[in-house]
Amino acid sequence: MTLYRPKSLEEFIGQSRIKKELKIYLSSIKERGEIFPHTLFVGAPGLGKTTLAKIIAYELRRDLKITSGPVLDKVGTLAAVLTNLKEKDLLFIDEIHRMPKPCQEILYTAMEDFALDIVIGKGNAGKTIRLSLSPFTLIGATNKPNLCLSPLLDRFQLFFKLDYYSEEELKEIIIKVGKKWNLELEEKVALNLAKASKGIPRQALNILRRLRDFVLVNYKSDKSIKITEKDGEAFLKLLDVDDWGLTPEDRRCLLTLYKEFKGGPVGLTSLALSAQITPEEMETIYEPALIRLGLIARTKRGRILTKKGYAYLKEKFKLNENEGFPCLFSN
Repeated sequence: MTLYRPKSLEEFIGQSRIKKELKIYLSSIKERGEIFPHTLFVGAPGLGKTTLAKIIAYELRRDLKITSGPVLDKVGTLAAVLTNLKEKDLLFIDEIHRMPKPCQEILYTAMEDFALDIVIGKGNAGKTIRLSLSPFTLIGATNKPNLCLSPLLDRFQLFFKLDYYSEEELKEIIIKVGKKWNLELEEKVALNLAKASKGIPRQALNILRRLRDFVLVNYKSDKSIKITEKDGEAFLKLLDVDDWGLTPEDRRCLLTLYKEFKGGPVGLTSLALSAQITPEEMETIYEPALIRLGLIARTKRGRILTKKGYAYLKEKFKLNENEGFPCLFSN
């Protein structure tokens, strides 16, 4: 079973504003036969940045070379990739912010002048040779644009910020992909899975894959399987996901904020480490969902537990300020 990935803008669900813009640019480029503008996609992992890059290549019927920032850690490696590009090719660099500064500097020169300056030799004997590059399109993807050099960011003609998905959009994706995987999901089941997906399609597909394995153990059938609300409840109970769509890790973040930091404010790193979660996971996976649900808030002084967050904890865990707190952390 392969990961579902739409091939065209029509198949792509969500990001409606970006799709409308891309459709205009793609139509224009097709008519004029020019290279596609350098494009930067910004957003959390799993929102569809790589998929959109592949869609652009598919719509234009052009070759797409895929690499990542950590791979392009040396000037020579980057030079080899750039010199192998053909005219109108698209180069996709994921996590572009992780490229070293010297590589970023060479890259933005290549983007603007379609040329590569290489220094041969050292000291006074060194010479600079300029190599011409075939006109190409760079498509970058990052969730931390602030780590990119300003001149590099300035070379991108198109800049798209991907939003987290709504529960309705994720429900649509889950139902659509479920059919491809011979799963017929009731809408309530799909909606509950969407709630647990934290606004991220990749997360939704991972959960759907686990559901498929769960039901195959019970039904043992290669034909289409109907997933009832009862099946969905049993599956989410196995994952320990509640009716808010919160996982044990989500609840741990809230409980840590309440118990260890008295509701805050507290810095993200301190909260993450105390909750036994990496700061990166806290920032990209857990915090955005908790903020969207209104359970925590981000302030200048740090993260705080909201009234809604306290009400959630009080309802779920019967917290009583006079009796201490339940210890629900797992090792």
